[in-house]
Amino acid sequence: MDISVAMNSAEQAVSRYLQDPHATVRIAAFNSAGLTYFGPLLQALAGEGCPRLICHDRDVGQDDFPALTADYDLVIAHRLEHSSPWPESVTALPLVREPLDVAMSDRHRLANAPSVGVTDLIEEQWVSVQDGFPLVPALQAIAVHAGQSLNVTHRINEFCIAAAIVSAGPAIALMPRHTAFSPPGSGIVLKSIDDLPLARRVDILCRPEALHRTAVQHVVSTLQGTVIHTEPQRRILC
Repeated sequence: MDISVAMNSAEQAVSRYLQDPHATVRIAAFNSAGLTYFGPLLQALAGEGCPRLICHDRDVGQDDFPALTADYDLVIAHRLEHSSPWPESVTALPLVREPLDVAMSDRHRLANAPSVGVTDLIEEQWVSVQDGFPLVPALQAIAVHAGQSLNVTHRINEFCIAAAIVSAGPAIALMPRHTAFSPPGSGIVLKSIDDLPLARRVDILCRPEALHRTAVQHVVSTLQGTVIHTEPQRRILC
């Protein structure tokens, strides 16, 4: 086969792949983001002419999210708002800014308080996450602001499990405000920390070349158009 013909065939094959709206898109997300986004995403892209989605849950430390883009077309990742930006080797597309609140039982001594500050929380028992995960620096910020270490009694990555611990006893925990919701009767109350606002950034990470694909662009635009419920009665947990 003539070299120019072979090259032209290869270029056409690449072009068809890039422009194929039905192509498979592999997407990974940390647990609470998967809970929030996978269902609406699959429903929105269930029609004819939509990409084929393959979803994975990958709960990793903050520094390990960029490496996941080698295995997945799109990675929903999170980092604390004031932490270092994602490396330039990946493209980061903003999804949502999410405040972090303190979750406590509705029987907790602070449950009916109009507001809470760091000094109200320093003697409490805390549920933390495992070392290396994004909420650890947020708890460290509370400790620094308080001028003393926090009493961490449990280390749980999964918010559903942390919620069960919080609702059952005296421990409190940092929880995201929007990426899950509590059913009626969950026994959970959320309080913002008035003198130390905390938030995380939820972003879509990908290899730069992935955005040349029509199917990937379609999934990204659908994700960014997904409405996160923020009304108080639907805030947080599983």
